[in-house]
Amino acid sequence: MTRSNTVALISPKGGVGKTTSTFVVGDLLATHLNLRVVAVDANPDFGTLGRLSGARRPSERSLADLLDDADRIKTAAELNAYVSREPSGLHVLAAPHDAELTASLGPDRYGELVAFLGCFYEVVLLDLGTGVAGPLARFAVERADQVVLVTTPEWVTSSVVLDALAHVKHDRTTVVLNKSILKGSDVSAVEERFRAEHLHRSVTIPFDAQLASMLDCGRYTLGGLGRPTRVAIKRLGLAVGEELA
Repeated sequence: MTRSNTVALISPKGGVGKTTSTFVVGDLLATHLNLRVVAVDANPDFGTLGRLSGARRPSERSLADLLDDADRIKTAAELNAYVSREPSGLHVLAAPHDAELTASLGPDRYGELVAFLGCFYEVVLLDLGTGVAGPLARFAVERADQVVLVTTPEWVTSSVVLDALAHVKHDRTTVVLNKSILKGSDVSAVEERFRAEHLHRSVTIPFDAQLASMLDCGRYTLGGLGRPTRVAIKRLGLAVGEELA
């Protein structure tokens, strides 16, 4: 890598596993590629990324605290107090508990945050709120080096995802079909449909109750998952890793 990379994870609909995708991608980049990675909860409405942390000592501070104190932080050691450090090496920067405070942080402030984090991390993952056309989502897409659009496979026969792709308009876009119960040839057919849209890659992650349980308990490990889910997450990590500059 030659510089810090920003990856925006977005979705036109809530509850599709965008935060889960952010966490597992960050975990994989930190463990398998040994990169300095921070996952940022940029959801303006009660983000949950920080609650997935399995850190022994999760940080009580948030991205708002970091923005307030950024001028006084000069070293990575000083930054450590603001992030939760996962066993994998992934760092997680939580959203404020006050949703009104989070909502008051516009694109300019997030731009400052991304620029600041880029001084310390090789990869900055942005877990955005629901929607692809709002000011913060537009900022993230314009600022990001690549975009990961998360959805669920039952949408593929509708126009929702294709409409979302029209709003994204990014040269490096990966679509994640999450919580999939599709089997065999159906998976290939769905992924082929998205490849026709000239995307970088389409990755299908199966529905996995064990994955959900691990994340809920703060005990996620890639090696503890069944092979189909483990391979799918590795494919997603590869899709993101291939596009790092």
